[in-house]
Amino acid sequence: MRYKCHYCGNPNVLVKDRFCADCGAPQPKRSPAGDFLLSILYALFIYGVMFAVQNGVVILYSLCVQGSLPYSAYTDEAVFSHVYWSTFSKYFALISICSALVLVLIYLLFYTLRGKRFTKEISFAKISPSAGTASLALGASAQIIVVVAISLLTILFPAIKEAEAANSEYYTLAFGGGNFIMEVLCIGIITPILEEIVFRGLIYTRLRRAMPVMAAQILSALIFGAAHMNWMQFVYASLIGFLMALLFEKYQSIIPSMLFHIAFNCFSYFTPLITTDMLAYSLFFISIAIFLFGMYFIFRKESNKAEINANPHSERNPL
Repeated sequence: MRYKCHYCGNPNVLVKDRFCADCGAPQPKRSPAGDFLLSILYALFIYGVMFAVQNGVVILYSLCVQGSLPYSAYTDEAVFSHVYWSTFSKYFALISICSALVLVLIYLLFYTLRGKRFTKEISFAKISPSAGTASLALGASAQIIVVVAISLLTILFPAIKEAEAANSEYYTLAFGGGNFIMEVLCIGIITPILEEIVFRGLIYTRLRRAMPVMAAQILSALIFGAAHMNWMQFVYASLIGFLMALLFEKYQSIIPSMLFHIAFNCFSYFTPLITTDMLAYSLFFISIAIFLFGMYFIFRKESNKAEINANPHSERNPL
């Protein structure tokens, strides 16, 4: 298990180490069981803040929307539903962006008050252009693979089709009446950045200090999947979360997982253009090839000098 040095921030201090290998500072005695429990509580705290802020903002916005409706809208349930959702969706993307910014400011203030540098805590470190390009390609191809795979599974499992229909209905209600550019900005850029800060930058990095790296990757991925709050998204979001944790660990930087997540979400706006089975299957196999090549390129064993220069810790911490 690895810990972060309290003095220089070196994330590779082992339990048995009495001194930091980078700065030579003495390290406190640690209890693996205690650190494990604290890491779980810390992860729950970080996610709890996110859950409370986002849902609190949505509830307040919902109450404001209901208060702005005319009295006549309350006379019929169908009329109320139509008027409410058409009003709610107008500014929901903007409200979501504002809640994300507020949440980041809360985390920033929390770490500043503790005397820590936020960008260092989330491992916001430079990567090579090739690593960024590969991360984007992985995210885009993963989106196509997931969409086509789900469409194939709906033929075999009707429950998946029902869950997908419910997700699409809620998405349409929440964003259908708003500005498209604001929607793409919210879903395609702001949300991925926020979720990577929370789940990889804060939760994963804390878990990996108290448990083996693989265990931290799996647990953080499961928390990420559970945060989507429906069983179908839990399955594929957990797999995607695990892959993004691998990217994070490979480059010791949050930027690759951010780029992957942005590409994954943004390409969801292109998948409705896949209107024929032939096109779907063609893109499916092409995406698998791109995905496998990207995985090979990123996780190949040869050292990349540009990556090592961008992050000096990467040579000491092979995946």
